[in-house]
Amino acid sequence: MRRVLYLILRTAVTGKPWGEAVLAEFDQTTGTWAALRWTAGGLWVAARERPVAYGVALAAVLLAVTTSFSFSIWFVPSNAMNPTLAVTSRHLVDRIGYRVTGIDHGDIVALPIPDAPGHETLLRVIGLPGDRIECRDGRVLRGGTALDEPYLSFESQVVGTECAPVTVPDGAVYVLGDSRPVAQDSRHWGLISTDDVTGRLVM
Repeated sequence: MRRVLYLILRTAVTGKPWGEAVLAEFDQTTGTWAALRWTAGGLWVAARERPVAYGVALAAVLLAVTTSFSFSIWFVPSNAMNPTLAVTSRHLVDRIGYRVTGIDHGDIVALPIPDAPGHETLLRVIGLPGDRIECRDGRVLRGGTALDEPYLSFESQVVGTECAPVTVPDGAVYVLGDSRPVAQDSRHWGLISTDDVTGRLVM
């Protein structure tokens, strides 16, 4: 975030007799909010001389701030979603957009771990409100039809999946990990409230 703000500020003040001093002072700021305030101050001064450039820079700042609150980088701590998400890999998680577009089958979502307060996990959405989820012969069925799950780990495909039948009510989702033998998910915790979902994997 600080790097983005610095680039925006540098674009706005380059060529100004006081520009170098403003950039030097930016390096003395500590924390994102201090950097944001200093950048806004530099843009305000620059606006008096180059209003068009200021408008573009201000839009960039707003975009940067919005993005910083809308997305987060997720560090994968476990094998629950292996091989789709490798342990220690990092992925972009949308924290706001999914609330507008909704959640769909197959989405990988972030949610708090019920028995580990303060910790989150990523799991795949298998069932939405109205879906009947059950397991038969090691396969997951939704509405009586076996799911095609090419994302499962090799071990998961060999061992299969066992689960208790359930119909997903309104305001809930049924989630499973891609590595079924090691994942903790709706087979253990039950249905997850959609209000508890905190994000959706983007990439």
